[in-house]
Amino acid sequence: MSLASSSDSVSQLDPASPIETLSGIGPKRAAVLAQRGIFTVLDAVLLLPVRYQDWRCIQKAATVCPGMDAVVEGTLGRVFVHPMAGSPRRKLGRAALVDSSGASLRLVWFNIPARMAAAIPVNRRVLAAGRVSVDRDGAKQIVHPRLLLCSEDRALPAISPVYRLPKQIGQKAWFAVINRALSRMTATLCGAIPDQIRPPAIPPLVQSLRAIHRPAPDCDVDELRNGRSDSHRALAVNELFTFQLAISLECARAKRRAGIAANATPSLTTRLKASLPFALTAAQQTAIDEITRDMASPRQMNRILIGDVGSGKTLVAFFAALRAIESGYQAVVMAPTSLLAEQHLRTFNSFCAALTVRTAILTAHVPASARREIQAGLAAGTIQLVFGTHALIRGGVRVPRLALALIDEQHRFGVFDRALLKNLAPAADMLLMTATPIPRSLALSLFAHLGVSRLDQGPPGRTPVETIVRPAGELGGAAAAIRDEVAQGNRAFVIAPRISEEDDNEMAPDSIEGLMLKLPGLLGGLRVGSLHGRVESSERDAILRRFRDGLLDVLVATTLVEVGIDVPDATVIAVFGADRFGLAQLHQLRGRVGRGSKPSRCFLVPSVGADPKALERLGILAHTADGNEVAAADLALRGPGDLFGTRQSGALPLRFSSLMRDVKLIEESRSLADRWLAYDPKLVSAQSRPIRSAIDAMLQLGFSMADVG
Repeated sequence: MSLASSSDSVSQLDPASPIETLSGIGPKRAAVLAQRGIFTVLDAVLLLPVRYQDWRCIQKAATVCPGMDAVVEGTLGRVFVHPMAGSPRRKLGRAALVDSSGASLRLVWFNIPARMAAAIPVNRRVLAAGRVSVDRDGAKQIVHPRLLLCSEDRALPAISPVYRLPKQIGQKAWFAVINRALSRMTATLCGAIPDQIRPPAIPPLVQSLRAIHRPAPDCDVDELRNGRSDSHRALAVNELFTFQLAISLECARAKRRAGIAANATPSLTTRLKASLPFALTAAQQTAIDEITRDMASPRQMNRILIGDVGSGKTLVAFFAALRAIESGYQAVVMAPTSLLAEQHLRTFNSFCAALTVRTAILTAHVPASARREIQAGLAAGTIQLVFGTHALIRGGVRVPRLALALIDEQHRFGVFDRALLKNLAPAADMLLMTATPIPRSLALSLFAHLGVSRLDQGPPGRTPVETIVRPAGELGGAAAAIRDEVAQGNRAFVIAPRISEEDDNEMAPDSIEGLMLKLPGLLGGLRVGSLHGRVESSERDAILRRFRDGLLDVLVATTLVEVGIDVPDATVIAVFGADRFGLAQLHQLRGRVGRGSKPSRCFLVPSVGADPKALERLGILAHTADGNEVAAADLALRGPGDLFGTRQSGALPLRFSSLMRDVKLIEESRSLADRWLAYDPKLVSAQSRPIRSAIDAMLQLGFSMADVG
């Protein structure tokens, strides 16, 4: 079955048309889709399936294993509904599916509405599909299964897509919408790559989307699931081609952008270096020299400082700030949290107390009267260095002598935040910092429009964090280690990938709520707090402060703590569901401990039924503490699920490609971009019109090559 009609009588549809143009999408559905960033027909067809259900291979209930995606045929028994533990208003549904051999498989529905329970076809032959897991009593189960009635007069589908949708829109309804959309865009949906240079192996965009949304019965479903089909590859190359051209245009603009020459005779920086009780590493000195050279130029500096956890990025940043100040200008350091901004201020005052630099901090916690005083000092130029958060770019802050804007943990900020900071002084130099490990070759491609400085050496004498992979689902061993560390006056992080058991309608055995139910009893009265995205932002800082100041022994959290909070007494971190994180993110989390002089440990506890490849990745992390090695391993082994799941691309609008995985595609797209720029350097030809539209669409995602790395 083809998605598109070959008939010329089908009216063509402009991809930029509002989503309401499509039959089946009324005002209410359009409103909920808008909340997901889907405004146009093109947005709709670019929402790819998150997975595929292969109905061709039917298993027996007795042979399915935890972790596998299975389809089991059988008779569905009565659905038993009862209140969920700890949440009486929410209902849990359970039923048994009995196959032809008499073996049964449990089907489970969390928070099941009464109408849904009534609609389940009990005492009927059905196909039940989904991820197999294990219930607390050891029974194999499928949570929120997809059900399909078995009927002799109905041909079963071969492969069906599954989308991540608002609850107001069902899978079948959305599939019909996509069908209708693609059938009417045969001639109007053009890719960015001009036909003159598009390789034969790269199918046209509309053809690729048809193959992804309505797979052929004989296709390789594993390639589809892994995002490795020819059609997925075509989307990735099309996107990366656009990205490379956007970088090229920005590079040309950057060469013409005037800056501020901070080139006075060194004074503060010389005194700081002489006062340090240790020698700078060779990598730190090289980075300082590169930044100093850029800041002395009359052209604007746009540089990124990439440094492993604990490599000394903050000290390099202080040298850059002092270079601006000793040249008669001001500097701003923006961090993603109040706690981190305060930490930077304390560290600066510790290193630079004798330099008589007037500093201030500006966060949401600063009282109104003090804020007015700080703003006046910045406007007058008497405050030379200010540390802060988003408060720096709100409320009329003026920094007229600003020569350096520095952003720490830059991937934590939206591009508009970066643009607002830059608007404080459009000619100011920009220095971004990140601790995310990125391979050198990839950094040169990703940050082609920026200068790249790398810190690939750690300070001497630092004790590596011991990393231990524990058995899947184990809780007791990690709890015992935490008790031992706290008994010695230390503190512990516990990390989970999810907040609750019902996130994304899937069973999540490694969750904040689950751990908060189990851990206190295992920790013998220790003071345990929790932190996650549903906690109000003002309360988050308060919780982190209580943990930092020793009022909490254990902090159970999501990756909110990934940002560089410094708790020297934290000596153990246990990451549950570790297989759900990328290696780079685990490396960042591991960096939350070992920040003092005490030996520290990191426990990685995979989920029950974790994929063998994920366990292999954890083993690699356990054997290296070097961020560059971690980045290389991540690049070689990262699972395909990262392509359409949670990716660490920051604000980059790459929806179909992974900068960590698709190195060959990046090289291919760069070659295509170079060929086209040789033909049309300014993208002004008629053939370049789709390219400019694609770049504009990228910009509409909140992306600006001038503001992000």
